[in-house]
Amino acid sequence: MHCDHHPTCPGCPLLERSYDDQLLAKQERLAQALAQFPHLPAAPPVRPALHTEAYRHRLKLPLHHGKERVSLGLVDPRTGRVVHTPDCPVLVPALRQALPPLLQWLHGKRSVHSVDLRASAAHQELQLVLACRGGKLPGGKGGARELLRQVPGLVSVAVSEADPHGKRVMGRRPRMVAGHALLREAIGATDYVLYPGAFFQADPRNAVQIHDLVRAQVGSARTVADLYAGVGAYARMLAPHVRKVLAVEEVPQAAKAAAHGAPPHLEVVASRVEDLPLAERFDAVVLNPARRGCEPDALVHLATRTDRMVMVSCGPETLARDLDVLAAHGLRVESIEAIDLFPQTAEVETVVSLRRGKPLTTWAAGEGRAAGPWTGKPSGALGTPEELEVLVIGPTQRLRLRGATVEKVRRLAGHSLLSLRLSTSVAQVLQQLRRAGHAIAGDHAPTDRFFREKGLLVRPWVHVTRARQRGRTVHAPRHGDLQLCWDRLAEPRDAPPKGPKGPRPQGKKRKPSGRRRPKGPRRRRR
Repeated sequence: MHCDHHPTCPGCPLLERSYDDQLLAKQERLAQALAQFPHLPAAPPVRPALHTEAYRHRLKLPLHHGKERVSLGLVDPRTGRVVHTPDCPVLVPALRQALPPLLQWLHGKRSVHSVDLRASAAHQELQLVLACRGGKLPGGKGGARELLRQVPGLVSVAVSEADPHGKRVMGRRPRMVAGHALLREAIGATDYVLYPGAFFQADPRNAVQIHDLVRAQVGSARTVADLYAGVGAYARMLAPHVRKVLAVEEVPQAAKAAAHGAPPHLEVVASRVEDLPLAERFDAVVLNPARRGCEPDALVHLATRTDRMVMVSCGPETLARDLDVLAAHGLRVESIEAIDLFPQTAEVETVVSLRRGKPLTTWAAGEGRAAGPWTGKPSGALGTPEELEVLVIGPTQRLRLRGATVEKVRRLAGHSLLSLRLSTSVAQVLQQLRRAGHAIAGDHAPTDRFFREKGLLVRPWVHVTRARQRGRTVHAPRHGDLQLCWDRLAEPRDAPPKGPKGPRPQGKKRKPSGRRRPKGPRRRRR
């Protein structure tokens, strides 16, 4: 695929590679995530997309209002400027044809922050949401009706409240202004309706591959729960083949769309999955969480409600972590399939089939045993702990602990990764750290969101690296979820040195870094 805007536009980072190389890169990303947990199988080859260009049926892009024109596109990270890409080759023709008249209408309307435009693959209709400052569309209903007349194929116009800080592209609380409230869409033989702003597959034509896999892996199940259901993508597809379907979706408008015209045996509940513990067992559970993955407590509960699960994931790293949680509670991976839904990018979709098996709570570690963190205890070597790794919030200076010696301190995202040699229990050391004001990463409310979103950390970073077990020393490498967090947050200077430092060359003086302050009292600024 050729694009005049590459590489200034960051939207297609793999564009310069052949498509076969792109698929290999996606497989390698999945393989690296799965390899952090040795019990998980190898990554399969990635199934190719049906279309590698002109496949995106939705765009969500910010605007830049200039004197001569309105620019629309992704932001160049090097300059911070919007790259104008109305002719983007990954957009379906219906979107590219709609952009020139839309941008012409937007000229001079500086309160519009971003555009969310969707094209129906099944009916060739367009749905538009404009994120506006203050949540008011310029021209009101009259302006919306003018858009319906000027933009070919446009049948729905809505407005949302733009982020007042300008950081988020999508607005909040979309509401209809003119046209149809619902956009009709289909994946294969299953029909859907979409309210403004609803999540749906980027290419409904390619999503048939995902649906076929889910349908096959659910098998002969008669009762199914579709969790993180969105507009009911899998619930509505499975409904003709089962006796009962429960769909749980957090976003009210998406849950409303899932229930629209649904058969009586499809029940839709508008709730967070984490807030709705299932009271009954299901023959199969379909999980389709967001990129951030699932909460461990929710996975532990779901493992008690089914013997068969199908997980659909767009995040290989969170997928691997969540599969590790499920394995600890008896749901083991049966098969993994990978599909390319986003050609030209590093993204990869994965469908995993799990069945009831033996819970994996401990495993061999050298001449001893090690354990995972998903049963309420720290991960690492079993036995009498001798060395502990713990990530504490903020810097540590002259840290003194009873029954523990600080062997090493490393930095991670501005926090302190401590290696402690123990002569007391782990619980006593952690208690001392908290009393000294050193909270544990993963168990510290002010930083939990950062570590979850950036580091995928969903439990306290406490790991027993060495223990004494039956007279033998047992070493346990860092558990997979912690290693994933390290890989995502560590900067090059955080990495351990490759070897001992050699002598400094003679005759060369070290250049001043510019960071050190001369000795002596600081001068006050006047």
